[in-house]
Amino acid sequence: MGVLHNALAFGTTVKGDVTTDGDFRLDGRLEGTISCGGKIVIGPTAQVEGDIISVNAEILGSVVGSITTSEVLVLKPTAIIKGIITTQALVVEPSAKFSGTCNMLLDQDVEVHPAEIPTFPSSAPISEGYTLGRTLSDDE
Repeated sequence: MGVLHNALAFGTTVKGDVTTDGDFRLDGRLEGTISCGGKIVIGPTAQVEGDIISVNAEILGSVVGSITTSEVLVLKPTAIIKGIITTQALVVEPSAKFSGTCNMLLDQDVEVHPAEIPTFPSSAPISEGYTLGRTLSDDE
């Protein structure tokens, strides 16, 4: 049996939380949280006021709230996002609008080390009468 796909059509409003193990497409309005075990597509007519939690997401509509994906988030040209994004990979196509903060997840295997600050030997100050690379004569 294939993966079940769920949809909320244009003209439909849901106030509350939605949870699904499969993929989900939203073309209506959602006021609440949606948790999706697969990919969620927020269509160009969709409006979300709340949080989106999924493995992958493709946003074409508007979202006011947070978006959390464990893999890839794609913001299409018609997307309008206000809020907090947390994802492992973010694709922002030209004309997509995003106002908020973005937190990029790291692979668990990646070790993060603070950048090493290079040290330079201290140098003596340049003597009077000299500029870097040439000597000044008394005539100058």
